[in-house]
Amino acid sequence: LIGFWYEKKVAADAGKKAFIVNRVGDFGFGLGIMLIWVTFGTLNYVEVFAKADASVSTNVYLAIALLLFMGACGKSAQLPLFTWLPDAMECPTPVSALIHAATMVTAGVYLLYRTAFLFEKTPDVLAAVGWIGAFTALLAATLACVQTDIKRVLAYSTVSQLGYMMAAIGAGFAGAGFLHLLTHGVFKALLFLAAGAVIHAVGTNDIFAMGGLARRMPQTFTVFLIGTLSLAGIPFFAGFFSKEEILGAAWAGGLAVPFGMLVLAAFLTAFYMFRVVFITFLGGPAAAPGHGEAHAHDAPVIMTLPLWILAALAMGIGIWFSVSHPEAGFAPPGWLTPLAIAVAVAGIALAWLVYGLRAISADRLFESFAWIGEAAVERFWLDDLFALVYRRVILRVSRATGWVDRYIVDGILNALSAWTLTAGDRLRRIQTGQAQDYVYGIALGVLLLMVWMRWPR
Repeated sequence: LIGFWYEKKVAADAGKKAFIVNRVGDFGFGLGIMLIWVTFGTLNYVEVFAKADASVSTNVYLAIALLLFMGACGKSAQLPLFTWLPDAMECPTPVSALIHAATMVTAGVYLLYRTAFLFEKTPDVLAAVGWIGAFTALLAATLACVQTDIKRVLAYSTVSQLGYMMAAIGAGFAGAGFLHLLTHGVFKALLFLAAGAVIHAVGTNDIFAMGGLARRMPQTFTVFLIGTLSLAGIPFFAGFFSKEEILGAAWAGGLAVPFGMLVLAAFLTAFYMFRVVFITFLGGPAAAPGHGEAHAHDAPVIMTLPLWILAALAMGIGIWFSVSHPEAGFAPPGWLTPLAIAVAVAGIALAWLVYGLRAISADRLFESFAWIGEAAVERFWLDDLFALVYRRVILRVSRATGWVDRYIVDGILNALSAWTLTAGDRLRRIQTGQAQDYVYGIALGVLLLMVWMRWPR
């Protein structure tokens, strides 16, 4: 699906990249499954849970947890295996909404949620999951701040939110991560489908080639704003309670530094999402409008109806949480809610000052953080690092060991093939087509059989 438009080289390359990166994670995942089978004799969750006791070595639990997390890093796009997900935005937008936001990329988080009882046997691995999740959340949020492709902004946002879920699991409160998995699936699918409606209307993904769409696409603007408020963590919207619970989980789990990274990521989340809102919907017409932007209008009902359903769910879930106040598995500090709200409002305010009022120059803001901004534009050189490893290590090793395939594996198979062909050529000569030869053959066979039967034993 990522390479659906296979005639586009970037789409085909993105599909191959997703395949290769996920195979790296799946290599560890496969080994983890094998180790579970060897250790417990089953892959059933309930049976493994019943047999997971002190009789199993801590080192075995350590290996299982690390291998499973390796698979989760690939599927749920965690550092360092998240580079495939932004490139996967070459796929059709409904695929981005339903697979790369709501279902497939949450598989790794769900895996860790279901196997949390194994990770609890190895506190060090659990802490590492929390740290990697928090760092991924902050790194991806930083990358989202410099993107100009509306779908790539949402892609990096997805990576960041998956990091939040991992951080909650690493803090020892897997339920908080699972709750955010559910709420995020709703409002992120809404954002992707709304972005698809925008792209459908203006014919471009570049947010700076858009502008003033709120007047021409009021329905799309409304639902996109609902999704943005949910993602930013504003009260009465779906993402507020689940994100606050993750922050509380990190604090209660003793992950003070990851907690700080998650708070900063929450600020950046509100900033980069409202950056998109102000540029795309509330700003003036673009200097270089995209194809058909002058005639942009809301999509037909077949596209807008799913948007309104998801928007209603995003608001309904947020209101229900606000009224019911579900109990968390920990006691959050009293200052957490004001902090979460203040951070989100601060991010929105900064985006408004920079891209709404334009009281602060975006270029000057970028220059103030040039050391991090330039690195973010280059994706922190992770793709370059992987390309270097591929060229300098993997290809060289494959060339050096290629003779094994060419001369040993192929040599053995070619020899067996030649022997088979030779034997077949010689055996077929006994088929002369003359009846008397077959009679002689049968008689000889009967004679040999009689001799064998009468032979003294």
